[in-house]
Amino acid sequence: MSVQTTRSIWRNYLHYLIPTIIGAVAHTIYCMADVFFVSHGVGPTGLAGLNVALPIFTVYTMFSLLIGVGAATTISVCQGAGEPEKANTSFTLAFFLNLAIGILISVIGSLMMDDVARLLGADEQLLPYVTDYLRPISATAFMYMMSSMMTVIVRSDGAPKLVMVASTAGNLCNVLLDYVTVNLLQWGMFGAGLATAIGPCVSLMILSVHFVRKQNQIRFTRRIRDLRIVLRILRNGIGSSVLEISSGLVIFLFNIALLQVSGSQAVAVFTIISNIGYVGKGIFSGMAQAAQPMISIHYGAKDFFTLRQANRCAMITALVFAAVVYILILLFPDFIISTFVSNDLQILSMGRPAIRIYFLSFIFTGLNTILMYYFQSVEKASYTMTIAVLRGIVLIVAGLLILPHILQITGVWLTLPLAEILTFCLFFPLLFPFERRLQRSLSSEAK
Repeated sequence: MSVQTTRSIWRNYLHYLIPTIIGAVAHTIYCMADVFFVSHGVGPTGLAGLNVALPIFTVYTMFSLLIGVGAATTISVCQGAGEPEKANTSFTLAFFLNLAIGILISVIGSLMMDDVARLLGADEQLLPYVTDYLRPISATAFMYMMSSMMTVIVRSDGAPKLVMVASTAGNLCNVLLDYVTVNLLQWGMFGAGLATAIGPCVSLMILSVHFVRKQNQIRFTRRIRDLRIVLRILRNGIGSSVLEISSGLVIFLFNIALLQVSGSQAVAVFTIISNIGYVGKGIFSGMAQAAQPMISIHYGAKDFFTLRQANRCAMITALVFAAVVYILILLFPDFIISTFVSNDLQILSMGRPAIRIYFLSFIFTGLNTILMYYFQSVEKASYTMTIAVLRGIVLIVAGLLILPHILQITGVWLTLPLAEILTFCLFFPLLFPFERRLQRSLSSEAK
């Protein structure tokens, strides 16, 4: 295989990667803007209500990734295998399954809003703030879920730039409407929720353009009787779904552990750390998702060299990015912490060692994310599921039960690095024998 071919794989990967990263950064800006406008326009109680309400998006994203990533993988493999009708069936079934679940969630959320708010942790003081914010969001939850799912599928269908435009437009619309509804119109939490509800609708309208252009390769079909494809979609998407849920679980468990070991100051430090980690998680997922169409299509086409090289591109990119970020964290911890809070000496003193220890995990988080998506892209759901559960639940729970008793607060900060390092040490050695078996399997099938 020539050097030019390897270069073309890198060019193709960057074609997907750059728009994906731009979209992830735009989403980060929107998240921070939401907090900013509520904090200044409603006040501390409103901000507390927002923090209580935000986990509802984990539920929405869990289902949309389960179906969206699963469908994108299935579609790409079918396209690579020369089965366009099966790819269309996968898309159609995924579309209507996600829509049905989204409508059901919208109805339940709208009819049982107080119950949902209390389930999220709202007390009597925060209840009106949480329900005001959730009212427009619950009513349009199905639009958020459709937008999230279509983002993954349209990107996988060869239109990453359109996804970037749609995501950026939706997020900027959200920021602008936050300013109008919260600051100018003084609609409080309802205004913030309305802005958040409208953003995905804008994104979805732009994404719909993909299906009237000649470049699209997937379309709706009436041939949807093969319900085995639904199981295939769910199996291919389960890893991403578990990873999304485990991210919320990690924050919840860390908050409890820090309150027990140290107190609210430590939770404030972790809020800063988790915000940085959230941005990193989004970028690593973008790197992995950029490689997914290439891996899945060439897996379907029995082209082992290209799918392996695409995975190498993602791993090298994640490694370089993580190393650069961690070096910056080591060199400038005070500057990074003070960008989120004022120069509180206690926060800086506690945050300095915390951020350096916690982000020992960063390189391994990136590599584990790429590994997980790689196995998912070649339809090896058991590997993906095991990585997601091990790093996101089992090792985190075990670490928080053991390490704080030995090392106090340092043990809490060490939990995630150890979980990521152990997961990497367990699964990276399996990559090479797995690829040898995959190469033999694809070669025999190609013959």
